[in-house]
Amino acid sequence: MSFIDPVRRLGEWFSDWSLRYIPDPYVIGILLTLLTVASALVSGSAPKETMDAWYTGVWTLLPFMATLSVMLMAGDAIAKSPSVTHALERIASIPNSPFVAVWFTAFVAMVTALVSWAIGLIVGAIMARRVAYECRQKGIKVHYPLLAAAGYTSLMIFHSGLSSSAALIMTDPSLIPASFPASVQNGIPLSETLGSTANLVSAGLLLTVIPVVMAAMHPKDEIRELPGEIRSEIKENLESEPPTETQPEDTAFPSRPTLTFADRLNNSQLLGLVIAIFPLYYVINTWFLVSDPSRFIFQPGGLSKLTLNSINALFLFFAIVLWKRPINIVNQMKDSVKNISGIIFMFPFYAGIAGLLTNTGLAQQFTEVLATVATKETWPVIGILISAIVNVFIPSGGGQWVAQGPILIETSQQFGYEPWVAVVIEILGDPLTNMIQPFWAIPLLAIADLRARDIIGYTAVAMVVGLLLVSATVTVFIGLA
Repeated sequence: MSFIDPVRRLGEWFSDWSLRYIPDPYVIGILLTLLTVASALVSGSAPKETMDAWYTGVWTLLPFMATLSVMLMAGDAIAKSPSVTHALERIASIPNSPFVAVWFTAFVAMVTALVSWAIGLIVGAIMARRVAYECRQKGIKVHYPLLAAAGYTSLMIFHSGLSSSAALIMTDPSLIPASFPASVQNGIPLSETLGSTANLVSAGLLLTVIPVVMAAMHPKDEIRELPGEIRSEIKENLESEPPTETQPEDTAFPSRPTLTFADRLNNSQLLGLVIAIFPLYYVINTWFLVSDPSRFIFQPGGLSKLTLNSINALFLFFAIVLWKRPINIVNQMKDSVKNISGIIFMFPFYAGIAGLLTNTGLAQQFTEVLATVATKETWPVIGILISAIVNVFIPSGGGQWVAQGPILIETSQQFGYEPWVAVVIEILGDPLTNMIQPFWAIPLLAIADLRARDIIGYTAVAMVVGLLLVSATVTVFIGLA
């Protein structure tokens, strides 16, 4: 009780504050752009130079935006596939109290995010809805915005897992920008970054502590349960049986007695599964085959062969296989695009901010200023703070790493650390401020039918606790090692 009451009061205070002052994510992007432009001008950049820096950043990160968009769409399709949906429905009935409901939602979302941040984000949203529904059916009053906030904690731990963009970029020399130091142009293996003691211990602590902290914030009064329209939607989905026979693509003419040739192709499981061979081959070729155009030579590489493209190919494979029929995956992708449309629209603006920070020298100046007060022992913690702050302006792990990675690596080397330390600093610091930067929450908010201000108060508390945990970890296992 002595632990829960202060955490609950802190969560209520942050929640009340965010409800009053946190605007829409797009408005936050506008304000951050204006703040970055003003900072660039004050630091000495000419107006034209500043505008050119924004423009350059927008188009430089477009390929990376496409990569993340595919990952999000495929992750959304996997999480909403019938097989995964049924599994989530079964486990959503496990919680039997408000505390367990919030804890369970956060834990499932965070574990899933260690496999894929995209799947973890969507699973977190689906779990929030389904757990809230099951609790309602049992007569358990649970605060729905807190459940959604618990689902969003997936974006606090993902960078320590298999879809860590910064770590994956550094495994593939072809993806490492020329701006990075020569000492890392041959790559850094995942065993040194994701496999480091600091990362593994940090991930374990976050997975153990954060769900408990989220659950402890459950309010006693003014509980907002799952809205009636979402309850009706879930109930209708449960009562309706999915079609077992092939269906026409155009349902505007239900009187059509037979399926057309085109409909049969659209519903062909054979066609749907055959195309899955191609992304599967890419995964096998990347992870297990030696480059030889004339024959197949197996050479397993394990985690060291993971790349962003190969993970995307793997997700496409699973999405295609789980939905089977071509028309099913096409219809699902239409829904997936709706959920991520806000991110696609806003990404160019944040890419512009990345261009401003990089091309005007703001990011380097900011890092150098904070590095001047650091010692070898304190640099890991200060580096985490730098990464966390920059993430507010560039809420993309890969985009931020491209912009900030060279500075972090060079500074880490100046303090006598190996380059992998800079990557660990990035993967532990970057995701912390996702808890107060709602850019990546857009798909979750769309699925949960909530606003950013409904969840940010709670996730802000998780951020503070997470900062304390990872700071202690990097101090013990890097700074004092």
